[in-house]
Amino acid sequence: MIFIPIAAAAVVLAIVLVTRAISLKPMETIYEAPDIIYMNNAEATAYKLKAAINCRTISYSNYERFDFHEFIIFRDRLRDMFPLVHEKLELEIVNEYSLLYKWKGTDENLSPGLFMAHIDVVPVEEGTEGDWKHPPFSGISAEGFVWGRGAMDIKVQLITLLESCEKLLEEGFSPKRTIYFAFGHDEETDGSNGAKKIVEKFEAEGVCFEFVMDEGGCVNKGIFASVDKPLAFIGVAEKGYLNIRVDIKGTGGHASTPPRNSSLGLAAKAICRLEKDKMKLRMTAPAEQMIKALGRQMGFKSRLIIANFWLFKKLFLKIFTSSGTTGEALLRTTIAPTMARGSMEPNVLPQTSSFTVNCRILQGETCEDVIRHIEKACRGMEYEIHVLRHEAPSTVSPSDSFFFKKAAGAVAGLYGDAAVIPYLMVAGTDSIKFQGLCKNIIKFSPYMINMDDMKRIHGTDERISIENIGRCVAYYMALFREL
Repeated sequence: MIFIPIAAAAVVLAIVLVTRAISLKPMETIYEAPDIIYMNNAEATAYKLKAAINCRTISYSNYERFDFHEFIIFRDRLRDMFPLVHEKLELEIVNEYSLLYKWKGTDENLSPGLFMAHIDVVPVEEGTEGDWKHPPFSGISAEGFVWGRGAMDIKVQLITLLESCEKLLEEGFSPKRTIYFAFGHDEETDGSNGAKKIVEKFEAEGVCFEFVMDEGGCVNKGIFASVDKPLAFIGVAEKGYLNIRVDIKGTGGHASTPPRNSSLGLAAKAICRLEKDKMKLRMTAPAEQMIKALGRQMGFKSRLIIANFWLFKKLFLKIFTSSGTTGEALLRTTIAPTMARGSMEPNVLPQTSSFTVNCRILQGETCEDVIRHIEKACRGMEYEIHVLRHEAPSTVSPSDSFFFKKAAGAVAGLYGDAAVIPYLMVAGTDSIKFQGLCKNIIKFSPYMINMDDMKRIHGTDERISIENIGRCVAYYMALFREL
């Protein structure tokens, strides 16, 4: 008789699990889609992007390495390419090289909005220039793409924002609310000379924003085998950023008589410990929101697991993190060794060796948590830890705000059945610096790419399709009209 209540409980459990899985189904769109006038002829805008890519606006950790003449050339080209923007909008040059445009609205009672991009690009790794199909700063248009460093990250966003504004000005359009465009010049390093200075200006003037939109997630197709429709990842939060240098002390001297453990060997040991003993997997609120939104688009088996985290959480974590690094990055604070230094000569033992780690911190964890984890990896060693750069994880912006709905509606207007996915960004953006000025910050770039395209960002053969350039212009024009 004891088996009867067990069987009954099992039946009840099965009903609960299945019911919850069925309830996690695709929802009818709740976003109002505006009319989209698609740019079929985007070659003219592509030519402007080419001119932008030609400018080697490269940022370096050493600020003295910047070639600021290239940034001035870039600024002058914008003035030539967008005459109405520079006639009708107010332009302020912030800290010599960042650009801030103000498009005055007709209703002063509405709080302003802010759209962001950045002027700078990462360097091309030395020795890889010949691996590019087309020279990395050529901006060549070929095979339906514009090629070059910054094509995706993120000069396409800067150029199409201004192009959209230019075209609306040609129509005589004025926005209801005042709109700002903020283009920092050192986002790829830390934004301290660009976006931070723009924030300080707004703070001094008492300007706050209804919304901020920066670069971020985009529209992807084919990244999940069980999902046919495009997925539009709109960032509502980003992980924190932390650079730490660890100095390990040891015995110096002549390399002909090495000690049992050199300082460089100890540094290597600490690095191996960090790679083996990672920080714990954690399900944060923005990650759970994203995963459940994805689950609605997946098959029944996946929905069965995602809808019942309370029972299948460990199983889900194992599956989600086994397929690659992206899953792990979404669910744990990552610590990536990126630089190391020992002796200056082959035959000299270093008294001190160092390594640098780049860390991306989950919501709910802190710089101090990461330091404690690194200290654990350095146990038994004499060491010093130096924090080089730190930004705490962002707050989480609501996915039911006025602006999120407008941004998602424009996605629906442009991409039809695309599913909108609130998204936790594992990379960083300048917009994190605006948290004191705005509660609704989203991170989205309205072009459609696949996994192969993703590998090109900061890599070889970066490119953007001319079709995507047209999509971006159409998206922003529709969105500006709705604000």
